[in-house]
Amino acid sequence: MGSRNAAAQRTRTVILDAAERLLAERWYDEVTLADIAREAGVSQQTIVNHFGSKGQLYLVGLEERTGPRITKHRAAVRVGDLASVVDVAVSDYEQSGPGTLRMLALADRIDALAEAAEYGRRAHRAWVESALAPQIAALDPARRARATRLLVAALDVFTWAQLRQAQGLDAAATRADLEALVEGILAHAA
Repeated sequence: MGSRNAAAQRTRTVILDAAERLLAERWYDEVTLADIAREAGVSQQTIVNHFGSKGQLYLVGLEERTGPRITKHRAAVRVGDLASVVDVAVSDYEQSGPGTLRMLALADRIDALAEAAEYGRRAHRAWVESALAPQIAALDPARRARATRLLVAALDVFTWAQLRQAQGLDAAATRADLEALVEGILAHAA
């Protein structure tokens, strides 16, 4: 029984690896189960047997791989250090931003992506609240909620994309502009 379980786990890992490679470069709706099966060297039915659907495979990949990778990266932040907070956010987006933006662009149309997007929004807000906890706690209680909303928006992947991609800034200039936004929000809320 142990060797059967080990073989099933290896197959599962191969499928997740294949899906991760394909989805890192392509849009979710452009990747089919047939593509993943071909990349993994298994049948489509094997994928369905392990995960149920492409949507479930995507969610498992986020839960077991992408989410923990982002969480680990963001855990390196020095709480309360604005430069560290911005640096961690930007370095995260430099790695995960393009894929996140592709996912978010389709989230209104695909249930699995909508679920992933909602999870990401909650996780991002919790991280901002934790990373900037000293600054948020020091604010007038009447201004905390608004300042927190603005900080979450300033450190969002869409703000990074606006600066980095739409305006063509390099990573260093993007960091500087995001830090200026965060400083401005905190100064205005003080």
